[in-house]
Amino acid sequence: MKKIFGIGFVSAVAMSVMAGCSSGSSGTGGDGDVVQLSFSAWGNPAELDVYNRAVDAFNEMQDDIEVTLTGLPNDSYFQTLTTRLQGGQAPDVFYVGAENISTLMANGTIEPLSEFMETDESFVTEDEFTDDIWGASRDEDVIYGLPVDCNPFLLYYNKALLEENDITSPQEYYENGEWNWDTFAEVTGQLNEAGNHGYMQESGHVAMINWIWTNGGQFADADSIVADTDPNTKEAFEFVDEMVDEGNFTYAGTMPEGQGIEAMFMSGQVGFVSAGRWLTPMFLNSSLEFDYIPFPSNTGEQLETAAIATAYMAVNSNSDHVEEAQKFISYYTSTEGQEVRLDGEGNAVPSVEGIDEIVLNQDRPEHGQYLLDARGVGRVIDLEFTSPGLNEDLEDIYELMMLGDIDATDALEQSTAKAKEALDLD
Repeated sequence: MKKIFGIGFVSAVAMSVMAGCSSGSSGTGGDGDVVQLSFSAWGNPAELDVYNRAVDAFNEMQDDIEVTLTGLPNDSYFQTLTTRLQGGQAPDVFYVGAENISTLMANGTIEPLSEFMETDESFVTEDEFTDDIWGASRDEDVIYGLPVDCNPFLLYYNKALLEENDITSPQEYYENGEWNWDTFAEVTGQLNEAGNHGYMQESGHVAMINWIWTNGGQFADADSIVADTDPNTKEAFEFVDEMVDEGNFTYAGTMPEGQGIEAMFMSGQVGFVSAGRWLTPMFLNSSLEFDYIPFPSNTGEQLETAAIATAYMAVNSNSDHVEEAQKFISYYTSTEGQEVRLDGEGNAVPSVEGIDEIVLNQDRPEHGQYLLDARGVGRVIDLEFTSPGLNEDLEDIYELMMLGDIDATDALEQSTAKAKEALDLD
């Protein structure tokens, strides 16, 4: 029943089968001059259209390189990718989630990028990215993944559903400085009493971090796990446990197959879901009335820290065309590449500096500024994602709590112990 939680963190429909995307199939075209690069990423169909904006732009400016994108379902993405990397059948370039990149760095299957970024062939330099975006993708001074863009977490809410149930708009609460945990418990309780789902709670570490950070707590600092000594973190675990137990929150892993958070939201069954901007293109293609609202705070601050999700573009070390692959990902993640992808109805916020205004170049939803506000106070998860597999282990523990098999105290104790063990911090 566990749901995979990554930067797309959404179910996706494959554009095509990944067979034939191996490094061995990447070579010259029929005329002997064009290098064919394979590129794989997760994403819903609307997101894949966004990705292809930059692919098409790159292909149009190149005479000797052609990139083809293959979309894959998110729920099996990393397993499929690692299997094909081990078998020599992986694409030349690919997305990798922040929670998984340390695995590929450790097993040597992705190419270091720092030296290439210092050459004239690169479309982007390290200092064009925001300083706090690298997370686990950088080992000391060596970069292994370029930040595709970024996605500050906030809440989406169904405007029509709240109006139908005569529930005060979150915007009104927020503007009055009353958008806090108590208010959110009240609103989701009202939705639950009306026969709807209040909020879809996922089990990934990011989903838990959002409540920890909006309560002023810490799971980890720069080099240690501190969750077991932080009362604010304990309170966050207890809040989530209580909300699931009382029915205000519904654990997404208990939904039937095919009923992910986006499907539940679009069908009008749930009032709130949490995500970055990646759900926006899909929702804009529907008649759904929705808007953004920041996560409720429990610190007295109107706007509190929540997670910033990011994915990285990596190059297969076994590609026959490593330099061409590096050139493409440098364009895709560059200021120009991000502007092509994200302007207007895009699926993320830039990870390079100086073009934030493109996020506001769309009419819907009304409060696009909240994405930039959340970016301004948010941060990426760092220490926990440096240990291969730790994210999955933590998710298993959180799932047990949300299923009622363990309580908040046990979940906190187990997750802290697991993190210390994985990071060799005992």
